[in-house]
Amino acid sequence: MKRALLVLGLLAPPLAHADPEITQAQRNAANDAFQRANWPAAAKAYAPIVAVEDHPALHGRYGTALVEIDKPRDAVPHLEKALAIIPNPRFAFYLARAHARLGEAEAAFAALDRMVAIGGVPVATLSAARDLAALADHKRFADITAKNRAAVEPCRAAPEFRQFDFWIGEWTVKDPKSNTAGTSSIQLILGSCVIFENWTGTGSSGKSFNIYDVNDKKWHQTWTDDRGTFTHYIGSFTDGKMVLVADQPANGKPGLARMTFSKLANGDVRQFGESSSDGGKTWTTSFDLVYSKRT
Repeated sequence: MKRALLVLGLLAPPLAHADPEITQAQRNAANDAFQRANWPAAAKAYAPIVAVEDHPALHGRYGTALVEIDKPRDAVPHLEKALAIIPNPRFAFYLARAHARLGEAEAAFAALDRMVAIGGVPVATLSAARDLAALADHKRFADITAKNRAAVEPCRAAPEFRQFDFWIGEWTVKDPKSNTAGTSSIQLILGSCVIFENWTGTGSSGKSFNIYDVNDKKWHQTWTDDRGTFTHYIGSFTDGKMVLVADQPANGKPGLARMTFSKLANGDVRQFGESSSDGGKTWTTSFDLVYSKRT
């Protein structure tokens, strides 16, 4: 009987070994190392995880760490696997870096084209990548750099967003009698997309956000002040002037408010305000202000 059991034991297939279980502590350690840019620790921590868990984000992070510790050949398949599922421009950026280090210029350019197509990376990130220096002499790299900037900084590239730049500055504001009405700090913020007004008047203060909307191809200003006023203006840049119009009911009746901004020959800016109670058929002057640069 013992002999029979021994023979059966020899003939039986070996028991399959279960894949090692990845603990949450391992994942946390890998992610923490990645966030701290501790690339050797991140690569070491992600290696056993990606061997068990076929998740694209994990492959992308592992590939990123491998590039950073100068293992570009090992990094390529992991970054490709990640990009097959997740359109992450940073993974494409690291794929380009890996190919560039391997001297594979065409593959590097293909990865950079892919990077731009899915959103691009910050301009400073691209310019700081020393392993892409070998590509810098190619005209194609200059084109990619320009396209990347347009992708990540669309407001800088589109001329429509620059139509109201003449209002940017630090201003003293006066009425037609040269009385000081207030001061205004007009700033360009949020990636050059928004013109931010900070108004301090003799009797009140207010702020506005001004932005060109690519959807309706109109300029929008949202104004609010310390008296609880909220007004939304819509308009356009026409004949060298910014003209904005808003619904502004008065005494329970419909009304319109219109502001016209124009750059004067000496660099000052005129803001001319009007109101209408007949649907825009006739207009009455509300204010007339001139912005002069503060010295």
